[in-house]
Amino acid sequence: MATVDRHEGVLVGCAQMADFVATSPVAADVTPVAEMIAALQCSLYPGSAFSRADLEHDWSDLNLRRDARVVREGDRIVGYGAVHSQGDSWLAEGCVHPERCGRGIGRLIAEELEEQAVRNGALRVQSTVFEADLAGRRLLKALGYREVRTFRELRIELDGPPRPPAWPVGLSITAFDPGHQAPAFHAAQQEAFADHWDHTPLDLETWSKRTLQSPRFDPGLWCVVRDGGEIAAGMICTGDTYGGGWIEALFTRRPWRARGIAAALLLEAFGRFWQRGERSVGLGVDTANETGAFRIYERAGMIPVLGLAVYEKRVAAGA
Repeated sequence: MATVDRHEGVLVGCAQMADFVATSPVAADVTPVAEMIAALQCSLYPGSAFSRADLEHDWSDLNLRRDARVVREGDRIVGYGAVHSQGDSWLAEGCVHPERCGRGIGRLIAEELEEQAVRNGALRVQSTVFEADLAGRRLLKALGYREVRTFRELRIELDGPPRPPAWPVGLSITAFDPGHQAPAFHAAQQEAFADHWDHTPLDLETWSKRTLQSPRFDPGLWCVVRDGGEIAAGMICTGDTYGGGWIEALFTRRPWRARGIAAALLLEAFGRFWQRGERSVGLGVDTANETGAFRIYERAGMIPVLGLAVYEKRVAAGA
């Protein structure tokens, strides 16, 4: 296994197993890693829209040396994994090239990511795997993980301009002004998402870094729904993400739920993407979301295209 710098919690050196070597990725690895992720998706589902730009976006918020690993077979990358801090819960993700499954690469990645999370104080480690990846799911179970949630990517292919949304009486939709509205919008979103499973609150600085400072930030794709002087709901979208338009977040605060606002926001998003030439629009949703979001999206014409199963393991911090 790899040696560890105890002061920084950084994996250094390299882990070796037979013909495979695991090291931290470098910027030049982004293309082969993205191609490998797409190849795995294509082996499990009809296709993949995952791109180099998508992975570059993911890496922009990641310390590659500390929290990511690639597995090399000679000059070829055949495995990848990364772990993300979420307070006392850390989220791991990994994949193996479909031509190299069954060789122990997945176990190598999963064990290293778990060790990294534990060294940095994790009390729980969550790991995601494609829902259709039966071998990956068996591996996580063998490593002591239990399945806790399923998320699905839903998508709609627009074949014509969507109908305009119908807003409930008394509500108005306004443009997002990052210079003046960011704190209030952040507070409203965090309040609404507090109802979601395993939500980890983000302070304004961290949230701003991930959204307003993202290369994909486009205020024209954000929506603010107001009831008088209060923010009742909102939406964050990005263009050219996962093969089309992407709805990053859609929320309605509790006092305004069950009034058709989410359905109206969906139509608003479809319309804005249509005007920009995006014909495919997607989002991710918790299938057990208690607000009924999954059913709302399906009624709007969105269909599941892939799924992610989330597994969890309780660990001893600092072990």
